[in-house]
Amino acid sequence: MGSLVLLNNFLHDFSAAAWLVGAVVAHIVLKHAGRGTDPGDALPRVLKTVLLMMRLSVLGIVVCGLLRALAYSRYEWSEAAGHSQVWLLAVKHIVFTAVFGLGCIPYVRAARFVRRHHEEKE
Repeated sequence: MGSLVLLNNFLHDFSAAAWLVGAVVAHIVLKHAGRGTDPGDALPRVLKTVLLMMRLSVLGIVVCGLLRALAYSRYEWSEAAGHSQVWLLAVKHIVFTAVFGLGCIPYVRAARFVRRHHEEKE
């Protein structure tokens, strides 16, 4: 039962992060669209902001992840889940690594788009 509670907590955090990303991206799109600019000109600015968010997120994942790993056994270890939480953490990190890897594809495509658009404007 402890592993199911832990899995529920992971899914809750993931859902909260997805909601936050959706809200921030919607805000950025609406902010740029509301300026009355040509949508073709707004898109590179929106993507530039999204790419910055993605880079900052990777930094947060690495720094906070290292700190969390160092403190896990003392502050987050669940006696109710026992050692089954170790394999659950491994599965979670495998899934999130796959999600990260897949996210690199649109990141690279967006970065190329922004770079091409910037070069065309010069």
